[in-house]
Amino acid sequence: MTALMAAEHGPVTLFTKAKMGDTNTSLAQGGIATVWREDDSAELHIQDTLKVGGGINDVAAVEVLCRLGRPAVEKLISLGVNFDRTHSGYRLALEGAHSLPRILFAGGDATGMEIQRALSEAVHVHPNIETVENAPLLSIEAQSGRVEGIRYLHPQLGPKRLDCHQLVLATGGAGRMFYYTANRETATGEPMAMALLAGGRLVDLEFFQFHPTALDQPGYDNYLISEAVRGEGAILVNEQNQAFMAGYHELKELASRDVVSRAIHQEILRSGRVYLDATKLKHESVEYRFPNIFHHCFSAGIDIRKEPIPVSPVAHYMMGGLATDLWGRAHIPGLYAAGEVTRTGVHGSGRLASNSLLEGAVFGMRVAQAVLADQKQVPQIWEGPLVPSPALETPSSVSRPLERTEFRKLMWEHASLIRNESGLKQLITRLDQALGPVPDGLDYGQFELWHMIYLGRLLAQAALLRTESRGSHYREDFPTSLPAQQGSIRHRLGFTPELVR
Repeated sequence: MTALMAAEHGPVTLFTKAKMGDTNTSLAQGGIATVWREDDSAELHIQDTLKVGGGINDVAAVEVLCRLGRPAVEKLISLGVNFDRTHSGYRLALEGAHSLPRILFAGGDATGMEIQRALSEAVHVHPNIETVENAPLLSIEAQSGRVEGIRYLHPQLGPKRLDCHQLVLATGGAGRMFYYTANRETATGEPMAMALLAGGRLVDLEFFQFHPTALDQPGYDNYLISEAVRGEGAILVNEQNQAFMAGYHELKELASRDVVSRAIHQEILRSGRVYLDATKLKHESVEYRFPNIFHHCFSAGIDIRKEPIPVSPVAHYMMGGLATDLWGRAHIPGLYAAGEVTRTGVHGSGRLASNSLLEGAVFGMRVAQAVLADQKQVPQIWEGPLVPSPALETPSSVSRPLERTEFRKLMWEHASLIRNESGLKQLITRLDQALGPVPDGLDYGQFELWHMIYLGRLLAQAALLRTESRGSHYREDFPTSLPAQQGSIRHRLGFTPELVR
């Protein structure tokens, strides 16, 4: 979205880490939330978003998201996105913690794929956009207090440098830090770490959303089972075929994702496996409403028309990230960001279902506007002085390399749905031991892993510092929310993380 809008005024180079379609956007099933019905309003959408956010959303950012949601969706439609319709208009679904049905979807359960298709096709034919695929970022070059260029790994020529004075990160999240996830292989988060090393600020890293329902079938990937399935009437049951969500929350299956995820986790520990029973949906046959989910489960030996789906929570979405203002500007002049890589303040401690695709559209457009405006004047830093960039913290004197699978298992064990002081301290100690010098990028696997470990350590450090439970962050040793901690934890290179109210 940013590239398409900026390219109307000049040339844009778009780098992708892998292939253009290897994004989490293309995996998004449920839909995109926006006010569409006459009995709905931006105010209601704002209230729902703030309620799930646990009291630390940036209210101004939430207002931008919800009030500009419909124009952004209309822009997607003008670019060729085909949302599902009935004879009377667009179909709208209900998802957890929404007051009303306001979720537009495409292909039943292929909304992200449809958005990816339309935007990618528009990018490929745009004369002002050059696309360089399979070219991951190696570093953000910031000199004299502003962005001067990037280093990237050319698929044939190796490490190369490109001069630029305006750089937009739209690099997604870091779900692959955790052992159980439905994220793409590319979602490893290293651009967040690079932004910090260049002088940016990372905020709210402890708030990582876990999707309640992914396929839990031995020998098969953790394929997401959309929240919209529960919105259509599917019920969670335990090994004894007992519905259990009423014992955890009054909204039952339509409670917020952090509530449902922890309920499933607890039920698995208590009674064994958990299942999502979609055999009696409210409206139409499940194979027509959710064709991709139906076919994927069928290939795993599960006919969801006749039997429940075994499910478990997985790492899904990172609410924190690179701090930006309401126009996507980071603390380094010339650096911008949009989407999951950012912490705009929209989501707070918990993301409302289907607000993520909306965030990409709304703030993708606003970033393009900021980039174009800043070309006409020297861009200003949007908050406070530039952060100095001293050398990276001294690595531990005890060096113990960490293999990727072991790292991901440690993150799942100590920093996923349920956390405590002992586990987080063990995790931090082990990650410290694994952090040697930054690799040069020639072995990209090791380069990527180093940044994953570094980002994982920052997340664990923030989770240790937040001695309360709020939204997606749950400390079993501090199970309640504390008014004194109603703020955000901010990382700045060379500084101890701080809670900013």
